[in-house]
Amino acid sequence: MLGAPATPDQTEYLRFGASYSLIIHCNSSKWLPQGCSNSRRLLRSAPRELEYGFTSPDFGEYTERWSTEAEGDILVVVVPGCQKDVATVVKFANLFDLPFLAINRGHGTPSALGTIKHGVLVKMFNLDAIGIAADGKSATMGGGVYVDQALAKLAESNKRLVPVVASAWLVLVLEEVLEGREYCRLGAADGLKLTALVPRYMGYAGLISDNIIEMNVVTADGSEVKVSQSSNSDLYWGMRGAGHNYGIVTQFKHKIFDYPKGQDTYYVTYFFTGSQLEVFFAQLNRLLDNGNLPKDVNTYTLYLLNPFINPKPVILFQLYYFGTAADALPYLQPFLDLKPIIISNATTAYKNLAQETGTGIDGPICAPGMAKAIFPVGLKQFNIDANRQIYQLFSDMVIQTPALNGTIVQFEGYALQGMKAIDPASSAYAHREDNILVSFTTSYSPSPANHDAAVRYGRQARQIWVDGQKPRALNAYTNYAYGDETLQQVYGYEPWRLQRLRALKKKWDPKGKFNFYNPIV
Repeated sequence: MLGAPATPDQTEYLRFGASYSLIIHCNSSKWLPQGCSNSRRLLRSAPRELEYGFTSPDFGEYTERWSTEAEGDILVVVVPGCQKDVATVVKFANLFDLPFLAINRGHGTPSALGTIKHGVLVKMFNLDAIGIAADGKSATMGGGVYVDQALAKLAESNKRLVPVVASAWLVLVLEEVLEGREYCRLGAADGLKLTALVPRYMGYAGLISDNIIEMNVVTADGSEVKVSQSSNSDLYWGMRGAGHNYGIVTQFKHKIFDYPKGQDTYYVTYFFTGSQLEVFFAQLNRLLDNGNLPKDVNTYTLYLLNPFINPKPVILFQLYYFGTAADALPYLQPFLDLKPIIISNATTAYKNLAQETGTGIDGPICAPGMAKAIFPVGLKQFNIDANRQIYQLFSDMVIQTPALNGTIVQFEGYALQGMKAIDPASSAYAHREDNILVSFTTSYSPSPANHDAAVRYGRQARQIWVDGQKPRALNAYTNYAYGDETLQQVYGYEPWRLQRLRALKKKWDPKGKFNFYNPIV
């Protein structure tokens, strides 16, 4: 236990010869034998340059997350200064039988995140180097890189990732997963994820995870391994879609691309009233065309409450076009013909799109302090009757439970050609047949009563969508999954797929060290 006297071997774990920039923060208010004194003893022999702050005033800042319900019970925060530090911290945590969790910006929400007890939190943000290969076809990035950083750096060379919808992408740490969307929890403020990030340029090149060439991974026992098609290929398959179950990515190499039409993106925001719902979704179904949306077009729709616009919930519709306003008009005119109550539009560089559409790193939607719970469903097309039922449920909720007024309902429709062209068996990501992602995204002040209400409404909404697409079963997008779904709903229904994922878990994480994000158990 942590209170036991340090042996010479134990002390050696914190002689971080690889990095003198590691920072450790300890919360002495948590239960620890003799407070943090034994931790101090462990650090005594570390290099003088090693910084550590016990009862640090920064501890709360380091453990704060986008959702308070994902914060868990953290004992120590470690900020690695290099890749080898991550392996050392994992070995140290294992030595004292402490659970550990590696994160980047902290925007994950699955309920398992909040179950960590007396844990070691590994904050990856110092591992943020970005290097572009001489041939301009790939970039090597540290596991602490987040989307804004990557987009800005690559834009200098007129290059792009398969950028996520202005926000999410692959958190190369175990907490968040390779997927995404232009929403703060997977956002411009977020890191790269290990599931299958859904990007805006997915129509051109597929998912974020489809474009990973290789990774440096720290496994559950603190080993450092190279992962690629030719090295640990079994883990390469599993990391791309379920990587949060198997390791911490400290560095990765990713394909990058030229912008097909330059960096300018034209975008619009239209507001509609609830009375326009049926005609709006009929037109959106026509545009999305059962998964055949043109690859320069992406859409994002919300139900939200904004009393400055209307006392009842409104429909916000955004369309992003990689090109000019004139070229976008044929896709927009049918929506203009519906006479939206508010219209706005602009052209911006793609790297600025998240900030300008309200989902950037400094936007209010990214602010921490509230609890969040998300209930996703993958669809083929919109069932308009189901969307009306969801609207009524949402309207009743904001009247009956005002504490949930910050909740939104998301409808995400992206170009899919690049993603659909990939063999579904080539990676652990299971939901390539889905054309649309919808989610009931609750936000509320932390309290047991508010939590119970949020879960109740979220489950009701999820069931309405599932009932509206029978006989299809529930597909739950891994990054958004609440945590009460079955493994089949999150990771796929094919028996061979789950057998392979479980075999990988047994091989690479037999003791379940990486069980804090929709775990395969």
